[in-house]
Amino acid sequence: MRKNALPFLFAWFLICAIAAPGTIYAADLQIERLTWAGVKLVSENTTVFIDAVGKDLWDGNAPEGLVPVTADTDRRYALVSHVHNDHFDVDTLQEVLGDRGYVICHESVATYIASRGLKVIPVKTYSPVSRGGFLFTAVPAEDGLGEEQVSWVISIDDKRFLHAGDTLWHGKWPLIGNQFGPFDAVFLPVNGARVLREPMPETPAVMTPSQAVDAAILLRAEILIPIHYGLNDPPYYQEVDSPIVTLAQEAERRNISVRNLLPGESISLND
Repeated sequence: MRKNALPFLFAWFLICAIAAPGTIYAADLQIERLTWAGVKLVSENTTVFIDAVGKDLWDGNAPEGLVPVTADTDRRYALVSHVHNDHFDVDTLQEVLGDRGYVICHESVATYIASRGLKVIPVKTYSPVSRGGFLFTAVPAEDGLGEEQVSWVISIDDKRFLHAGDTLWHGKWPLIGNQFGPFDAVFLPVNGARVLREPMPETPAVMTPSQAVDAAILLRAEILIPIHYGLNDPPYYQEVDSPIVTLAQEAERRNISVRNLLPGESISLND
């Protein structure tokens, strides 16, 4: 483990240990998959969005449908893995967060996000922040286009989740799994997309289905929920063939549970 991660990990475990029991019960948590890579978590009076996009970036062809991004709670927070427009939708966040909500983001992109008129809570990698009964920790990720990107560890009560944006495969999965796992569910990109250049590079810029299964194993995840799939725009953007079918085959072969949620579908924590 890197030495400079130790104080942040210690702080994370300390916050978990002293959090007041009974403030928010995990049994109240609802999980909704939004469009593309988006996820919405609701517990009592707090809503948390991760990479929520409500704008139609796909000219009416949003992968598996465009889901409205809404909130009814007093407390509202948005986590952003990185600032590509299919993960950071300024207009939607301005509308849904209003004056009461905050974007929690890595410090490397905090100034940019604040410049777009959003209230920001910047964090360092491995440095936990507690809001609305949730505990959020930014952990390493690797962007296929070289931008700054993080994944998010999210805890509430005794439940733990990870959202991985559209990260590449990287070498930090064992560290994250050992220090923060096991996870009740992990939201992982699975479409193995090759992007932007012609001729297409052979190396995907996003995790493939097989790599997502590998990551779920290293993260010690109970359930893998696939995100970031269902889009082809060759030659500029091309995902692997049948990512969900391939994922199901790989997961069955390696004894990993997959829960495929369509955009707009919800589950409660105990489903």
